[in-house]
Amino acid sequence: MRQLFTWRFVAAVAALAGLALLINAVFVDDDELTAIIETEVLNRKIDFISPVLSMETSDDFGFGLKDDGLTDGFIDFVLPGSKVMRVAPGTPGEINCDLKLLNRCAVFADLLGDAVVWFATLPKAERETVELPPILDLQDGYALFENGWRIRYAPVIDRFCEGEDIVSFSDFLRRFGPGSTSVVDLETQLVTEVRCSGTEAPDVTIPAVEQPVDLPIGNTPVTPIDQLTQLDETVNPVASQPASQE
Repeated sequence: MRQLFTWRFVAAVAALAGLALLINAVFVDDDELTAIIETEVLNRKIDFISPVLSMETSDDFGFGLKDDGLTDGFIDFVLPGSKVMRVAPGTPGEINCDLKLLNRCAVFADLLGDAVVWFATLPKAERETVELPPILDLQDGYALFENGWRIRYAPVIDRFCEGEDIVSFSDFLRRFGPGSTSVVDLETQLVTEVRCSGTEAPDVTIPAVEQPVDLPIGNTPVTPIDQLTQLDETVNPVASQPASQE
């Protein structure tokens, strides 16, 4: 009897079946992969936080001119103690504070060695603080925020909810986390306080000096970033406390 199926025929059929399975897998998983990419939040470990006295830019400075979220030209953040943190061209970041206002902003930076690899500016709140969105969790000495930021926190995070008895920070997260406000202290560079939605901070007014910053950028010495990130020894033990908030 003549052999109907040779080994070459069987191999060809197997190859076609494998190709069909591969195509099916690509199309079936495409939506799921797209959903994962769209919902991914970029993790940012904040290495340095400071109030900003002023911001000086080079003549060719621009931000997001190509809708890429990158800097064009140099920007120097003038910090307390006559220190300066320079951000090089092509650095990704977020500018959410008026560059022309003096002593009204704070800078948050993600560092790689001495270089700023990402930065964000936010307006200062009362008592030399900055208000941030809700905390999702506490992990390995860091508060994890819904925007992907990771910032060190104090051994005890104060909790303010008018008329509510909150026994622990875990209890606060479970009951009041969504919509709450987190507070970072600029002196210690730590998360020190959370407030329930609708709970207002004390009404303290910070006078604004609304005038443009027009200082020669070449006359300001630039302090290496590694000197800016050396925290006081009294701060580091605080930042490494366990996550339990009783």
